[in-house]
Amino acid sequence: MTIGRGIGMSLILEAVKATIPEFCYSLPLQRVATCAFMTMVKTRRLGVSMTLSDDRVFDFKVHMPVSHLGEIEALGLKKVISWTDSLQGIERSFAIAAINSALPLDGSYFVGNALELAARLGAGRRVAVVGHFPHMEAIQQAAAEFCVLEKRPQEGDYPAEEAVKIIPRADVVAMTGVTCLNDTIEGLLALKKPGATFIIVGPSVPLSSALFDFGVDVIGGAWVEDEVDCHSRILQGAAPRNLPGLRSVLYPKNPSLLAGYEQVAPVTARSL
Repeated sequence: MTIGRGIGMSLILEAVKATIPEFCYSLPLQRVATCAFMTMVKTRRLGVSMTLSDDRVFDFKVHMPVSHLGEIEALGLKKVISWTDSLQGIERSFAIAAINSALPLDGSYFVGNALELAARLGAGRRVAVVGHFPHMEAIQQAAAEFCVLEKRPQEGDYPAEEAVKIIPRADVVAMTGVTCLNDTIEGLLALKKPGATFIIVGPSVPLSSALFDFGVDVIGGAWVEDEVDCHSRILQGAAPRNLPGLRSVLYPKNPSLLAGYEQVAPVTARSL
């Protein structure tokens, strides 16, 4: 089994879409924009995703133009979220941002950093990280065994193809939310050993309990608290770390996993 870039329908994302309330499909699409690092769409709230070029989504360059340029807001939510299986990376980014704009936020959410959680849960254990994140020193120091899997390996990383050997041995896995966009999440979750903890990390990750049905244990996602500030900064090229109005949260399948963490409820301080 290999973990490559997929081009088919994601069963997980189809399950996530099924949780979108029907009334959202009659809401207008607004504030549709893709920028250097982030993509955004507004329906019931401002939703965001990382912006992905084609060569970051697939193992090949397809050089396809974004369809319906200048007309995306008129397409409606149903059409735009169908782009989760597009061959165009930016269209997939629009789809994820639109999904995140419409999902119900009715779970138990906690203040916290997903990579810090991975370090805590991985202390003295085998930890695998899918995607080369910055500031992983705490995980590396805490873990008995530490591996990073990356499509473009840096020094010390393992190539993504090694996932079939590494993940079945890992006690804790923290994986980038890009796996939601490139159809690799299901293959990675299929490698999970019984009793392991899977954490999926990043602002692209839908805060949807549907992910728990496929083996995700903790969602390290985000919602926009200050739409005015985030909108302005994203248009000017901000990355997630430059967005003070973007709240990072932890959404566990089992809230007891985060005993002692502060619970937080969704709030929009300034709406567009």
